[in-house]
Amino acid sequence: MRSLPSWLAAGVAGAALLAPATAAHAAPYRFHFDHVLGTSLDVTAMAGNEAAALTALTAAKAEITRLEGLLSAWRPDAELARLNEGETTQVSPELYEVLTRCEAWRQTTGGAFDCRMGGPLQLWRGAEATGEAIDRDALRTSVSTAQSDIGFEPGERQVRRPDGVRLTIDGMAKGYIIDAAMRAAKRASPSLAGMMIDIGGDLRCWGRAPEAAGWRVGVAATGDADNASPPLLLRIADRAVASSGRGQRDLAIQGCAASYTLSPDSGAPVEGVTRAVVVARSAADADALATAFMAMEPRQALALANRLDGVEALVTRADGVQYASDAWSAAVEQARQPHLVPASLTTMVAGEAAAAGAARGFELDLTYQVPKIEADPYHAPYVVAWITDADHKLMRTILLLGQKPRWVPENYVWWRRYGRETPNVVDAMAKPTRLPGRYTAHWDGKDEAGHLVAPGRYIVHIEASREKGGHSYETLDIEVGGSGVKSSPAKDELGALDLRYGPAK
Repeated sequence: MRSLPSWLAAGVAGAALLAPATAAHAAPYRFHFDHVLGTSLDVTAMAGNEAAALTALTAAKAEITRLEGLLSAWRPDAELARLNEGETTQVSPELYEVLTRCEAWRQTTGGAFDCRMGGPLQLWRGAEATGEAIDRDALRTSVSTAQSDIGFEPGERQVRRPDGVRLTIDGMAKGYIIDAAMRAAKRASPSLAGMMIDIGGDLRCWGRAPEAAGWRVGVAATGDADNASPPLLLRIADRAVASSGRGQRDLAIQGCAASYTLSPDSGAPVEGVTRAVVVARSAADADALATAFMAMEPRQALALANRLDGVEALVTRADGVQYASDAWSAAVEQARQPHLVPASLTTMVAGEAAAAGAARGFELDLTYQVPKIEADPYHAPYVVAWITDADHKLMRTILLLGQKPRWVPENYVWWRRYGRETPNVVDAMAKPTRLPGRYTAHWDGKDEAGHLVAPGRYIVHIEASREKGGHSYETLDIEVGGSGVKSSPAKDELGALDLRYGPAK
């Protein structure tokens, strides 16, 4: 393989292991990167050989980096930041297009999607940082100011930002960048047969998929444990998927979680909807609509989705009721089904059946922390969690973060005892590493074969290692058939751990 840039070499370390050796037909080449637009980047390139896949990947990554410098809301040197400091500014074609598309969606959604809400959002972030209640008078003033019209001069690409209005394009920028990265990849690698670009769960699919039936996209549920399987799968072709909802981006206001999405009418965090998933022809449109549908009454949102060509949506209300557009079910491949009792259980001897029955309904939630460590460069740790019986016999691996095969063995306790004996586990359940924060993994009381474990003492193990960093390993005892709460203090590469276990709710 030719010499690669350092950022690319790191992301493709496992690509050759995932791709077939032959280049006779298009095959999937998969790549993963952390810290892209503040989240993760996953790319699947359907190509006849590795060179074509890498050419497409390089072009896509370069376009993402270029557009981040124009559209980022977080970088002080980004073009958007400069626009928010001036009154009338000549902007790039890309920023001009995003802003005009934002305004178009503002009209289409009746104001539910609004790129002028940067001021109110800044006030909420300030309240989060200080721990104080938000200044309601200042919020009302900021919302009123946000109704001022933005001026556009197409010939010179000039944008006039009204005084006091702070523009935020978070609701479309990521989708726009995904679309542009896809176009760049196709231009750079004409022989490319298909591609999926996924940035933090928002994605665009095009062309041939790894499976003949099309691209399979898992949609996670709001609040699901980090190791949970997606409750539904979409089967799509040449479409984009975006979601918006409650979760890791929630604001923390005086100890309470509040939605990051604000109502353009009041400036307050939305409460009526917890999740909106949208399928559309472009990632930019899917991104904008997912944001808008969070702020709309569900029936109005779905009525709009039904009027728009190529758009399907699923909206979840705060009470759990779901609303779907007319053709949504056609895109759904599989919903999560209740666990079926294996037929073998009906032939158990009485003692075995009693033991399994005693454990029925048991569950465990492990809340773990990825600590923030000052390091340059910083690499998120690889984390693995597993359950053994009192004799250290493996019952279940419940969490495996880190998709680069060469780093998985760095969690050497798990790898030496169990991982190297079952390498298929890595391919089956490895997920991207996580940025610093608190996360949850769930165990349903079953072993690797899906059978309920017998009551008794078990051990929860969690291990973490970091590239150019340290290694940590911790264990906590639990009693299957009982209930309890346990915790462990932070230790090097692991933050504080909390366990809750007992009968299933």
